[in-house]
Parts: sequence; structure tokens; C-alpha cells
Amino acid sequence: MKVTLKHNALYTLSLLLVTAIFLSACGTAPAAEPAGPVELTMWTWKVNHVPGLEAVAKAFEAETGIKVTVTAVSPDDSYRTKLVTSAQSGDLPDIMSYWTGGDDYWEKAGSGVLIDLTDKIDDQWKSLFIPGTFDKTSVFSQSRFDTCANDPKCLYKDVKVGHAYSVPYFGGSAYMVYASKPLLEKAGLDPDKAPATAEEWLEMMKAIKEKTGVAALVTGVQNPDVSARWLFNPLMMTSCGQEKYDAIYGGRASFEEDCAMRVFDFMYQLAQEDLWTADILATDIGPSEAVMGAGKAGFIIGGTYTLSGIIANGMKAEDVLAFGVPPLKDAELDHLSLGMDAFIEAGITRDSKHQDEALQFLKFLTSPANAAIFAKTVGDVPATKLEADPAKVGDAMAGLVAVLNPADSPFGKSNAEPYIDEIFNVLRPGLQAFITGETTPEELAAEVQAASEAGWPNHGGPKAPAP
Repeated sequence: MKVTLKHNALYTLSLLLVTAIFLSACGTAPAAEPAGPVELTMWTWKVNHVPGLEAVAKAFEAETGIKVTVTAVSPDDSYRTKLVTSAQSGDLPDIMSYWTGGDDYWEKAGSGVLIDLTDKIDDQWKSLFIPGTFDKTSVFSQSRFDTCANDPKCLYKDVKVGHAYSVPYFGGSAYMVYASKPLLEKAGLDPDKAPATAEEWLEMMKAIKEKTGVAALVTGVQNPDVSARWLFNPLMMTSCGQEKYDAIYGGRASFEEDCAMRVFDFMYQLAQEDLWTADILATDIGPSEAVMGAGKAGFIIGGTYTLSGIIANGMKAEDVLAFGVPPLKDAELDHLSLGMDAFIEAGITRDSKHQDEALQFLKFLTSPANAAIFAKTVGDVPATKLEADPAKVGDAMAGLVAVLNPADSPFGKSNAEPYIDEIFNVLRPGLQAFITGETTPEELAAEVQAASEAGWPNHGGPKAPAP
């Protein structure tokens, strides 16, 4: 009996000691450290977009407490290389910017570098984007799926039709003109009044040259596409109207028709009046923005994206008057509404440890209020619908936004794409030859028409009109 009691006492004592040790250990164990504030990373290659993205990030942090660090890796090739090496090492940023819609973009979606956002982008969010941006290129289309399926080398065969892996935050359109308000004023012109017609614009250019001694007009003419696509085509579209424009480029009507000849004549007159900058044939797109930014030209032809370029080159946003390429007097269309294409997407990478917060930032970035902050800061058009309110987006951006109307854009309705090479192989150098005086409107129109007639049989004959 005593032995039993002794063993029971030892057992009880041992149990008490173990319990005490356990309780002591619990009491002295360090408490779990609270999670620190969330910090997101975002990469881009567009150096001039960093101030705009940082302005939005600052507003986001003030509202949510979540910090977003924006890093630019430039030039383009360096950025692409960094994304490849980072994908291999597993240290991609939370948010990745990328060029919209190309094969390499969809390869990143198909390989899992970008997470699928399809179920997270609801109808309300979709409704914020300008038509022709998210719906056109951010969503994987049936035609792209079919093309991939028929290509043995395609690397994104697992991407499903209708799925989206990113949202657009920057887009644009060509066919814009920007004027220097200080030079307009110096020439005795109203710095806040855009020309209603191409002829009125021509007179403004002549006034700037004569009264200020500064060249009237610059753009990247060294690039042969620029004169043809950024000036000749919008003038043709308004002069002839969409159906006749399509018929001419489709081989069913002639480049020698009156509506087209008026455009050839206008382009020729620019050279005859010596309105281009002196070295225009050696001036590419980037250098043309530098010329305008330095105050060495009264007008520059470009796109919505040109505004940020001339601002980055020293021009003040408040000194810029923006308008679409104006129509010739008595043209078929009395104005040119512009469509919109997405240029840059933002997606969430598989390496992000804060995917919910990254999604929150994408929604914030593409909201109207914050897209306006981006637009006003950098002078580039977001893919989000904006009001043409100077107080919100600045005077120059307001003029630019006012002409964006995808629903009314004749280029959006046009059936003329793709243009056949035979036409452009003659038109592009011919427009450059106007500047050197090597050809005339009548000669060039006849040569372009001959190229159309010779070229269309190589493409199955004249292109049928849209049904």
C-alpha cells in the first residue's frame, strides 16, 4: 500500500512539473509579430509615365495605406530581357506593364506569368473603358484562338476565348495636330481657336512662318508611313467620306477622283509654300517632338501620344492647342472623330504575394478620377473614359479627349484595311517627293492609281465593299 502511494505521489509530482513547464513555456513564448504594411511593386518601360503612375500610387497609399513602388526599365529591349530573367528566377513585380495584344503578350498569359483576371473584371469595371480598348485587345478573341490553333509554333494554345489577363491603362489614336499657343499669339492669331478647315489651318501655318520666322510644320517625315497615314489618310477620309475612301483603297474607285485630288493638292501646297522645317526629310518621330518642344515649329502632326513627347521635350501643357486633323472645305465629312486603341496593359504576375491588393490598385488606376490624374500629369490618354474638363485633365488634354469618339469614327467603320503594299509602296515615297519637288499631284495620283490597278489582281481582285 505504501509503495502504491509513493508511486502515485511521484506520478502526480511529475505531472505537476510537466504542466508547470508547459505553462511557463507558453507564457514566455514571443508573440507573433504583426504583419507589416503591404507594399506593391510595378514595372514599366515608359520612363515618362513614371510621374503619372507615381501620382496615382500616392493617392492610393493615402486612401488605403498600401504603398506602390513604380520602376522603369529602359530601353524596351532591356525591359523585355528583365522580364524573361525575372520570370525564370521567380522575382517578377506584383504588377507588370506590357504592350497590348501581341503574340509575346499572349505567350505570357499562356505560360502563367500573368494570372487570369476574367472572373474579377465585372461589367461595371468593363464599362469604364473606352470602346475599342479592353473589349478589342485585352480579351482573347476567337480569331486569335483560331490563328494560334493553326500555328504549330504558337505558344499560347491553352488560353481560352473570352479570357482576360490584364486591363489597359494607356491608349491612343493618330490624326492629331498640336499647335504652339505662344507662336500663334506672336503671329497675331487666336491661341485658343482651332482651325475649322484644312485651308484655315494652312493660312495659320503661313502666318506663323511669315510673322515669326519659325518653321510652320514638323512631323516624322523620315518615316515614310507618317505623311501617308497621319495626314494624307485622315484628309482623304473626310474629303471623300468613308464609303468612297474604302472604294478607292479597295480598288473599286480611282485615286484621280476629285475628292482625292484635293488631298494631293493640299499635301503639295505644304511643300510649295515651304512650310515644313528645313531638314524635314531627315526628321524622324522622336526628333520631331524635340523640335516642337524647343519651340522651333508652330505645329506638329502626330497622335494622342505625341502630347506627352512634346511636353517631355520642354513644352508646357498650357502652351499647347490640340485638335484633330481638320477637313478640307466642303469635304464629305465636316469633322473627323477618332477611335481609340489600347497600347499598354497592366496585369498581376504569378510571383505576387499580394494579388488581392494588386487587383485593388488596378481598379484604382483605371477609375475615371485617377485616370484623369495620370492623364494630366504625363499628357497621355488613358484607356478609361474621361470628361473633356480642363480642370481635371488640363487644357491640352481636354482638346484631345474632345475628339475621341469611337462610335462616330469613320476609321472604325472603314473596310479599307489592310491596305495593299502596292499602293503604299508608291504613295509613301511620292509624298516625300512633293517636298523635293520631284513630282506633282497629277503625276503622283496617276502613279498610285496605276499601282492599285496592278496590285489588286495579286490579292484576288478589288476588295468587295462591307456587307
